[in-house]
Amino acid sequence: MDIVEIVERTPDLTPNERYYWRYQFLLGDRVLVPMLREWELFFPGMRVFEFGCGEAGVLGAFAHADAQQAVGADISDYRIAVGMHIATACGLPLLLERRDLLNEPIPPSWQKQFDLVIMRDVIEHLDDTERALAVVEELLAPQGAVLVTFPPYLSPYGGHQHLLKTRLASLPWVHVLPKPLFSWIVNRSSRAADRDEVQRLRKIALTIRTFERAVAHAGLEITRREFYLLRPVFRFKFGLPSLKLPRLFARTPLAELFALEALYILRAADKIAPR
Repeated sequence: MDIVEIVERTPDLTPNERYYWRYQFLLGDRVLVPMLREWELFFPGMRVFEFGCGEAGVLGAFAHADAQQAVGADISDYRIAVGMHIATACGLPLLLERRDLLNEPIPPSWQKQFDLVIMRDVIEHLDDTERALAVVEELLAPQGAVLVTFPPYLSPYGGHQHLLKTRLASLPWVHVLPKPLFSWIVNRSSRAADRDEVQRLRKIALTIRTFERAVAHAGLEITRREFYLLRPVFRFKFGLPSLKLPRLFARTPLAELFALEALYILRAADKIAPR
């Protein structure tokens, strides 16, 4: 019985819990692990940390691929509990902890320990991008690498407006409408938490440009960037193939407007391994 099947048969999980963990794991197992192996950034025996791990499906894929250590942190007690329940059921050796990495100290046992740090679709939710990258640098072992993905704010759904579950909010670029009109659309949603998050993301507005500026200020260096018109995770959510933005447009404003995912590999600027 494979891991996904074990999760499908695990009692006391809701359909949503199975759904989120399943697509996270498949993304890690079938996309991220093979990709990072190809780029020589992940090998069995490496120590992996996921910042904002959620239910830890992605991290579980790295543990399944024989990471020596797989550690994750998230601010949600609920998601950590779900992740630990599934990891135990599957026999995956994960260490998951509820921790606010931006505002709580990093445990000494985590400092400068990890060969790979993953930030998948979390940095756009954080109020202080430079502080988040400084924390990542504190976790990173010498010669380690960082994988960051996020939807640029100016892209069609970069405002996470899908959270609102209203017809108007399903339209692309609705989040860049003038503030009064956008607020009127947001207020049509029934869930206060979703309204607050979408409005908060508008204030953060993490774009490719602001992210790359924060990387430079944090003492990190970009060693690889990829922009996707169709995100790799869409394969597991919607059955769609991934599609990269042509490199010709990657360094133009079109990337901000049309890339549904920005993917970066970062390293400490003064510790890039010679080739």
